[in-house]
Amino acid sequence: MSKYKYTEKCREISGIGGGYEEACRKMVISGMEWLENHKNATPKFDQFKNIYGFTANENEDMQKMQSAMNEAINDGATGAMMQCCTNHVLFANKNGWEKYILEMEKVS
Repeated sequence: MSKYKYTEKCREISGIGGGYEEACRKMVISGMEWLENHKNATPKFDQFKNIYGFTANENEDMQKMQSAMNEAINDGATGAMMQCCTNHVLFANKNGWEKYILEMEKVS
């Protein structure tokens, strides 16, 4: 069982709910676990303004992390899911899981 948990107060990652949201959360948790097991990894990628669901120039660490995230949901991630969840992972990794959860609990 993962040490990374969402609380009842957390907003949704996707805004869609149901199984889609559950998949997004599994992806974020998987990404965090991958980073924890690969402490020297520096995943990087490029994103584009006003284009969602498409990224480019992923380095090898990013490709491996995203592969683990996709495997967590039986290789069913869409481009939008991957981009959104990857950004959540990168924020949580940079700022700490506790800070991430505090941000997710804020009412928007």
